[in-house]
Amino acid sequence: MNSIFPFPGWRYDPGKVDLARVVAPPYDVIGPEEREALYARDDRNVIRLILGFARDGDSPGDNRYTRAAGHLDAWRGDGLFIQDKPSIYLYEQKFPSGGRDHVRRGFFARIRLSEWGREGVYPHEKTLAGPKQDRLELMRAARGNLEPIFGLLADPDGEVAGALATLVDYAPFLDAVLDGVGNRIWVVDDKNLLHRLLSPMRKPEIFIADGHHRYETALAYQAEVREKMRQAGQVPPLRGDLDCDYIMMFIVPDSDPGLIIWPTHRVVHSLKDFSPETFLEACEENFLVEKTTASAIESELAGCELPSFGFAFGSELRLLRLRGRQAMNNRHPDVCAAWRMLDVAVLHSLVMDDLLGIDEGKLLRKENIWYTKSLDETLAAVAKGKDGAQCGFILRAIQQCGFILGAIQ
Repeated sequence: MNSIFPFPGWRYDPGKVDLARVVAPPYDVIGPEEREALYARDDRNVIRLILGFARDGDSPGDNRYTRAAGHLDAWRGDGLFIQDKPSIYLYEQKFPSGGRDHVRRGFFARIRLSEWGREGVYPHEKTLAGPKQDRLELMRAARGNLEPIFGLLADPDGEVAGALATLVDYAPFLDAVLDGVGNRIWVVDDKNLLHRLLSPMRKPEIFIADGHHRYETALAYQAEVREKMRQAGQVPPLRGDLDCDYIMMFIVPDSDPGLIIWPTHRVVHSLKDFSPETFLEACEENFLVEKTTASAIESELAGCELPSFGFAFGSELRLLRLRGRQAMNNRHPDVCAAWRMLDVAVLHSLVMDDLLGIDEGKLLRKENIWYTKSLDETLAAVAKGKDGAQCGFILRAIQQCGFILGAIQ
């Protein structure tokens, strides 16, 4: 059964606004300084919808969620936002990595909501109540999807990726370079083109890359809307007949050559009685511990067959290589072998939890840990003790760990 559909999206009218000035990153990666900058950049920036400021004196009838809904209504009313015919939105990004340019292609569509795994949508992480409540309040006020989920589509034959590469030969409605990344978006509403793209996806399998909280929020909102109908004496229609039965998603086929997953490093801070020497002694039970340098760590990690990562403390750096598979087999006997051999699974189980006391709950709440994609930032934070930093863990990209989506189906 098909669960991916075109939709009549609302978007900025490029004749009334400079699109490069009104876009913003996803709400959950925007820091305080960037938030202020986006507010100052343009008073019509989408930041006013996705991440408004709270104010003293906010009330149930006047708060950052209701103000976002007010902006949305006003922008639609004055023509700043225009609505398309049912469409999919082809999105292409061009970015540098590893000394050369890469191109990633995907598309925005609407996905029929279902419980995890019921209709081919799968999660890969757990969620917290706080972020879901925040997004639910915004969804209640705006009554729409203001940001897309990011999904990876299983595309074993490369059919979808091939279609995306040749789908359009006309000018995009957005063409802008933001933070060094080229962005182009096309509106595709031609029925023949839509069929060409969507027909290979009769039974899609999608793995959520980002947006678990928003997906579960949409499920909660769907249930809430249908329950209100029942309380009002109405019989809710079949699932799929209401707008709340869907969510907007950006979908990238997993065969796309531009689908590059960069590593995310960990910085550990504010642990009580932490000693790097004692920690390294404890590591030797399951890991080979070797001295290394900042200039060598990435190439050394790339050459490791078993799960491995770097450990930084002060100005020192060590390579930690798992001695064998048995420790993870014993620790997680009921989990698939592919997961047990992920660098991150080994780090979080045998190191974070067992040796540092940073368990799953603390990881979810980001207690004693913060994340960065920059090796230099990780090393500098540890060397300077930034924000109580005591040590850091250097990860490698998932492709280097031999992970494939098919292994977790």
